Amino acid sequence: MTAEPSEKHAEVLAHFNAQDVSEVSIYPYAPVFPCRIDGREAVVKRTRSQPETAAAIAGWTAGLAEAGVAVVSPLPTTVRNPVQVGEDFWVAYPFIEGGQYRAADGQARAAGELLGRIHAVRPAVLPPPFQWPDHDEESVEEDREGLAKVLAGPAPESVEPLSRLVGEFMSRVLPQIRSADLPKVGAVMDYKANNLIYTAEGPVLVDPDNADWAPRVLDLALAAIQFHIEHETSPARLFTASEWREFAEGYLSQVTLTEEERRLWPVAVEYMLSEYGVWSLIDSDGWDDPRERAYLTELAAITPDRFPLPG
Repeated sequence: MTAEPSEKHAEVLAHFNAQDVSEVSIYPYAPVFPCRIDGREAVVKRTRSQPETAAAIAGWTAGLAEAGVAVVSPLPTTVRNPVQVGEDFWVAYPFIEGGQYRAADGQARAAGELLGRIHAVRPAVLPPPFQWPDHDEESVEEDREGLAKVLAGPAPESVEPLSRLVGEFMSRVLPQIRSADLPKVGAVMDYKANNLIYTAEGPVLVDPDNADWAPRVLDLALAAIQFHIEHETSPARLFTASEWREFAEGYLSQVTLTEEERRLWPVAVEYMLSEYGVWSLIDSDGWDDPRERAYLTELAAITPDRFPLPG
């Protein structure tokens, strides 16, 4: 995938009076432009697509920052931030200097601790409400066909169990999660290595824009299956058993799950595998990349027992 040029978004960058702008996005999947704004190192990126959802993300991240949680929030500027330009909303965040996740000692636990701290905050401003999916038989069949197509070569043995899972999602998986009285939090809904920068003080979440007010167990499950996706310095695989234990122990040092959350944990993993994992498998343009292909092939084969909850 080719990164977008900054000149394509000249009106946005002009609004922020951005200087020293990167010629192309530093992220290949969305426009993200390092620059300087009012003398400060910054990043300009697209945020949520509606005025109320963009404002909700801005308010939620500001609350996290005030609580001392390591998450970027909109940079104080002399102009509107976030702002609508054309059909999209854009936000300027501070640029965070630091290193990348490399599965080094302590990094998985630190990431789990940060997710737990995010979930532990009871914000005054909530992120947008989580939307429950509604799949008809046509969309289920499209997923089955998509899985058969992309997995025929690298993982043919995964086609049948994943096809069965997507077929059972609306009747078995979704109802159990939706009907349960599960605690909701500001859920990142995109918590993965390429959205973290590691500083001397620990990791910082630098892309909070997909957050929802959602069951926290779903956010934890999504982090479990996707943490190493689309990230060159991460291993070409999912968490190992020891890495997952470190991540989960770090998370649980900040959050105490309810008995109901623990009971439904395997279903939550199935939920995220069916909703987000299957989408990643079908829509990924990384199958020709050896690193991403190895990760996706492993993703296609997982079951909930791959991610047991400690203690």
